[in-house]
Amino acid sequence: MPDVDKKLLTQRLVELLRLDTNPVGVKLYRSREELPRRPLNWKVNICQLVCQARYQGKFNSGTPDLMVCAIGAACTGLIKTPERFTNGKAAVGRYVADEAAGRKFMANTYKLGDKGKQYDAIYIGPLAGFKDLDPDVVVIYANPAQVMRLIHGCVFETGECVKADTVAEAALCSSIGFALGEERPIIGFPCAGDRTFGGTQKDELVFAFPYNFFQTLVENLESLQMAGGQVYPVGPFMAWTPTMVPAYTIQPEDLEQI
Repeated sequence: MPDVDKKLLTQRLVELLRLDTNPVGVKLYRSREELPRRPLNWKVNICQLVCQARYQGKFNSGTPDLMVCAIGAACTGLIKTPERFTNGKAAVGRYVADEAAGRKFMANTYKLGDKGKQYDAIYIGPLAGFKDLDPDVVVIYANPAQVMRLIHGCVFETGECVKADTVAEAALCSSIGFALGEERPIIGFPCAGDRTFGGTQKDELVFAFPYNFFQTLVENLESLQMAGGQVYPVGPFMAWTPTMVPAYTIQPEDLEQI
């Protein structure tokens, strides 16, 4: 996708949805030697890098040896999923009552690392700022009403539902892994870590999709707006007569005054 189109499409997406923060591009590399810029020299989580991209417009990169969050690295395939997650022990007491529930809980958290280490580095920045390369995945933080519009943009041509990750564990990283591994969009409910370390607000959801769907999504949102006036925010219905207290209601005698 040409650079000018990428910038214009990002601008249009922000305008259509009135997003509060930048859409974010995420690219994963099998070799850290391919990174456009070196990682920070202290350990950070992926949600922190996304936060910097969407709030401050900054590009940063990360490698698993310079990360803290094991589940986030496993979800994005930067490490093989550790056994404490696959056997469910890591979730016991924190999210679930016992290991049996923990295994199901973690099995429902999409992790590229379940198939072993897939990548060695991640590059994250504002979507509009990707110039000489295309990201693999786009991440948007939005409120439920904005996500409703994104869903409609996805189903416009097919009618197929958009999957939602309702485990609420490592949702940002799990959504990135899902969008990349399954090549489909997904809605994620941000986890406690994303709220603690990534600055996620209480009214925000995660929406991630493969970058190759970006242009189609924006075009579908445009089509919906032109066809049925479906815009955000949804305007209230005004074709009704209000009732007011008598003192503030126009009386017959008020109309007779000159």
